[in-house]
Amino acid sequence: GMIMVDVDNELADLVTEINHYLTNIRFRFERDDLEHKELQLQASVSETETRQVEAVIFSISDAVIVTDKYDELLMANEAAQELYDFCLDRNYHSPIDQVINDDDLLGLICRGRREKSKNIICQFERVHPISGKKLDLKVLFSCVLDADGQVIGGVVVIHDITSEKEIVRMKDDFVNSISHELKTPLAGISAYAELLADNEADNVAAHQQFCRVIQDQSNRLNHLIDAILDSSRLESGLLKPSFEPLSVAEIIDDVAAIMRPQMQEKNIKLVISLESEDLVIYADRDMIYQALLNLLSNAVKYSLDGREVSISADRNAEGHIVIEVQDQGVGIPEDSLEHIFDKFYRVPQNNNLAGGTGLGLHLVREIIQTMHDGQISVDSRPGQGSTFTVTLPGHHSLQVI
Repeated sequence: GMIMVDVDNELADLVTEINHYLTNIRFRFERDDLEHKELQLQASVSETETRQVEAVIFSISDAVIVTDKYDELLMANEAAQELYDFCLDRNYHSPIDQVINDDDLLGLICRGRREKSKNIICQFERVHPISGKKLDLKVLFSCVLDADGQVIGGVVVIHDITSEKEIVRMKDDFVNSISHELKTPLAGISAYAELLADNEADNVAAHQQFCRVIQDQSNRLNHLIDAILDSSRLESGLLKPSFEPLSVAEIIDDVAAIMRPQMQEKNIKLVISLESEDLVIYADRDMIYQALLNLLSNAVKYSLDGREVSISADRNAEGHIVIEVQDQGVGIPEDSLEHIFDKFYRVPQNNNLAGGTGLGLHLVREIIQTMHDGQISVDSRPGQGSTFTVTLPGHHSLQVI
């Protein structure tokens, strides 16, 4: 009894192993027709192969369910038991439709058995019985046939593609947003360059203003390209940190200075609170500067006009330096908090408030955690603002500089 695999997919090897297992099951059904010695030999081989196949099935992350010719449950690994919230020991040889409450899956099994050796691959959604999260599942069902072409069992292999689909969606969003982010400064550069070419700047002040706009938009393009390249370099290991003792106060002052024009535009007050002017970290200056600039930029970007943004730094009981960037902005919904540092992720509700690529906070996390052995976390409530907390190993002094 073999499963005829006529589709090219990564589950083929597993299905082949299960074939051997189910063939052994068929031998057991036919044992009354075997000679006694042949039966003993077959039972010994069957038991060994069964243990091997079971070990494979129970070690993989995909959910696997095996039924017999009566559509009764024969085997299910832990992933399947968790996904459909049942216990194999209590449901062994129970009808599959009494064990699993999933019309899509049961319909697939029924269709597969009706069509016999047809391999069926489909996708459907399911809500996880424990977490309540929506899952996207890719399901393969294959019948097992005996020598006479009769159904003696079935195999279901379920692969969770939720993360894969989410990555595809985020990449699509990234392409769309990056196109917009690139076109916006390019449009500004093109427009003001055209004005200059047409001698529309009738005095020195206007000429300087046009040039400043072109320069600002060029810088915006450079920052965007740098963010994309830095993200790629960090992940590939090409971007190596250059560590040195750094004054936390100086870095915060530098970041605040570069953000001052944007804060003035929105009438945002910046409050800086330092436990001491002598706080020192051992870090890569450019990377830490970029990380804090990103956090402060987001705080300003998502704050309403006239609000307050604060940066504080102190030393905790373990001697680590704790830097907090707090705003009174729109906040982050609870269901977005666990994804906020994911690459390409952007809070759906905030997309219309400000542009972005979904790379900024991912880059911050890589800099803090991967490059500096630190930690970053966020506490936020919609409408109440956000607090990003960075924890970095402290350093004794700046004397070695």
